[in-house]
Amino acid sequence: MTVIPFKQRDLFTRRWRQVVRPVAKEIELHIQLVSMLRWCIRPNVIWRHVPNGEHRDKRTAAKLKAMGVLPGSADLEFFWREPAGFCVLFLELKVAGRKQSVEQMAFGLAMMTLGADYLVASSIDEAIAAVGMRGLIQPGLEVCGKRWGPP
Repeated sequence: MTVIPFKQRDLFTRRWRQVVRPVAKEIELHIQLVSMLRWCIRPNVIWRHVPNGEHRDKRTAAKLKAMGVLPGSADLEFFWREPAGFCVLFLELKVAGRKQSVEQMAFGLAMMTLGADYLVASSIDEAIAAVGMRGLIQPGLEVCGKRWGPP
């Protein structure tokens, strides 16, 4: 976890002191969300994390680029079938204060142009709501304070 130092005035001594406040990382958001999804997602939904991020050495980056890594791909992809047809949701996770890259915005626009759902969530609640509103959570489970049912 990254920490950001800032100054705060002490209540009793009135002196300024250095305080360290933790800042959440996207990886923590990913891990928490994935652990929740593992137990609440419907069994007929195929979903996966796309490992496009992380720091890589030049050799590995070149190899992955040659293999077809698509910059800006969403963090999580969900695939399922409804009576109306095949459905896809691309979910990008961003912690508060972080913005999408140009590649991520282009990917989102391309997916929406093709008819897929593309959403950006900045919290567990937003991500679970995006998945739950599409009926991907097992009916009857209570997740993030809401009991999810059929779509």
